[in-house]
Amino acid sequence: MASPAVGNTRIWEDLRKEARKLEGELDVKLASYGKLCSGFEAGGKGPGSAAAADQLARQKAAEIESLLQRLSDVNHDMSSVIAGAADSRSHTLARHRDILQDLTQEFRRLDYQLGAARDRAELLAGGAELPLLSVQVASSSGALLRERATLSSSTNYVDDMLAQAQSVSRGLLEQRRIFGNVQDNLGTIGEKFPAISGLLNAIRRKKSKDTLVLSGVIASCIVFTIIYLFSR
Repeated sequence: MASPAVGNTRIWEDLRKEARKLEGELDVKLASYGKLCSGFEAGGKGPGSAAAADQLARQKAAEIESLLQRLSDVNHDMSSVIAGAADSRSHTLARHRDILQDLTQEFRRLDYQLGAARDRAELLAGGAELPLLSVQVASSSGALLRERATLSSSTNYVDDMLAQAQSVSRGLLEQRRIFGNVQDNLGTIGEKFPAISGLLNAIRRKKSKDTLVLSGVIASCIVFTIIYLFSR
């Protein structure tokens, strides 16, 4: 008969595998959702195609929300299994929680981007359908459309910058996951060899410092880009 400790270990490993699987699925679906958000305006040439793209976007968003909820439930179950134990599993759980938070924030950012793109598409479509009652109205409509085109161009530039930031974010997330797997394996060794444990702590401090610096640089670039565009 297996001991409770062995049973908990098996449950923990099953939950950890499930968490990794869900994180991988979310990475793929968020990448697909991001492409859909970026091409929302270009893909909608008519009311029918725009409606189809919008329906597809809502379907993908619902799938991502479902996966995020499942991953949150798995993290909760992992927390219940270790029950506050101060071993390497607590660090693993913290890493999975950080990944969940990053994935959730990325989904919210993309969802906001899609909503803005949807509003712009509806606005431009509405302007194109305005009747031209006179030469004066035609001139005013042309000026309005040119202004909207300028605004759309500036917004597309910002979207490109955000897409680049998204690509960097996905790359960092993948590197973080790879590093976390290596760190978990080293953590097991570190529990047996105190010298290695000290080295791991130094690596964690260096990793946190690098993450803060890189996040600050990316945030500054985005802020300066937005300020430059709206001050033109």
